[in-house]
Amino acid sequence: MLVLASAVVFASSIGAVAGCLSLSNGGENGGGISAGSTPSPSADAGLGTPDATPSPTATATRETPRNTETTRTTTTATTRPPQDSGPRIVYFRIKQRPQCPQGTSEYPVEGTPVIVEWKVTGAHEVTISLDGPGVYGTYPTEGSETFAFSCGGADPGETVKHTYLLKTVGGGSTRSKQISATAEAYEVTQV
Repeated sequence: MLVLASAVVFASSIGAVAGCLSLSNGGENGGGISAGSTPSPSADAGLGTPDATPSPTATATRETPRNTETTRTTTTATTRPPQDSGPRIVYFRIKQRPQCPQGTSEYPVEGTPVIVEWKVTGAHEVTISLDGPGVYGTYPTEGSETFAFSCGGADPGETVKHTYLLKTVGGGSTRSKQISATAEAYEVTQV
């Protein structure tokens, strides 16, 4: 675009100069120059013999971008296999860790109970068993329960372990999950 505009301005300038020369010589003796004509080589013109120069022509160029990269993005849809219908244990975990009693008989430090929490979907209720197959209690599908943590009979420094088993009730196939809680036993000194 810039090249084209420059060519137009240049061509206009040549035409204006030619018109001025024609007027200044007044066309005397046929030696005048008129717009759009080529000056004659006569001595009366006082210009000498001009070299013929070609008129500029307008050309437009277009640059081709180099080093271009084409990026292709492919999205693949994946489908998950259908989940089993029925109960699902979202979580069953220890909310509060237990601690065995410690201190002395005169200044005892009580132990800390264990708290378990759970969330189940697709069932009617859940059962929890403690250290074996017998059911300790039946509960709603979401909640928590506090259990005393017995450390009796353990030697000082020994790790005491209790297990908790959650089972779903109703809504399809029974699901279950077991967790364990541990605590270190301490010596309670008799004073």
